Amino acid sequence: MDSTTAAAPDETVTPAETREHVLKISGRGYTVVRHILAELPADAEGRPSVLGPMVTDRKRRSLQLYLLLLTVWPWLETQDNPFLPAETWARALRTDRGRQWTPTNVSSAWSDLERRGLIERHRHPRAVAVVPRREDGKAKYTKPGRIKNDRRETYFVLPREFWTEEWFEQLTMPGLAMLLIIAAETSNKTEVWLTNEHAAKWYGLSSRSVEAGIADLNKHGLLKDREEWVKAPLSAIGTTKRHWYSLTAPFSYTARTAIQQAAQSEFKARTGAKPRKESAAPTKMKAKKKPAEDTP
Repeated sequence: MDSTTAAAPDETVTPAETREHVLKISGRGYTVVRHILAELPADAEGRPSVLGPMVTDRKRRSLQLYLLLLTVWPWLETQDNPFLPAETWARALRTDRGRQWTPTNVSSAWSDLERRGLIERHRHPRAVAVVPRREDGKAKYTKPGRIKNDRRETYFVLPREFWTEEWFEQLTMPGLAMLLIIAAETSNKTEVWLTNEHAAKWYGLSSRSVEAGIADLNKHGLLKDREEWVKAPLSAIGTTKRHWYSLTAPFSYTARTAIQQAAQSEFKARTGAKPRKESAAPTKMKAKKKPAEDTP
């Protein structure tokens, strides 16, 4: 009797299941990103980093793939063969409602990231290993937060919902950029005052991109805008309005702090070790220090 074996449809992993597995093997369940993806420290020559040019060049695929690489890297770097097929990367970034990914899209995005200094590719006999570089593209990648009092080491986190609820694809490129910027600016406080002038000077975004990004976050209910009127001696009406932005759950300061604290507790319970305290450099505005973290 002849027989053949074929994979049943329900035995083929889905894009959502692939993303869930990536989060699981990462050991964190969330993504860690240095602030310098969006903005270089004040002592640097020129404040905007790599994010602004990526928005200008409309490289959303490149940004999405880089964030996915940062997510899986804690696991991938420990493997004897740190390779993932292009189809695996593509499947992890596919959604039912968004753009579809192919291995060709993955290859093009890797090439763009390599040109921007955000990855290195090492060719092996049967595969190509992709290694992330630091978020500003200026150095080899290391785990964030390990050098005290270095503003290039401060970081923020993106919760698992960024991937599981497909926000990486639901948001437009300006929306994704503003999510990253506000998440970075509120890594140790609940809200941040931003203007179009700030965005141009600090992040290299046009006023149009900032406005579009804010509108996109508002559309999806991810943003709160607190208005404050302050005295302005040189204004025609003697006052001006400030906008203080904060993200809503699951991206709020409170929600992101909670998942980091949960990770600390889980790490301590698993290893019996006392979480190592990190010092987070203050951001532009005075704020309470960020809670200590065991590991990004």
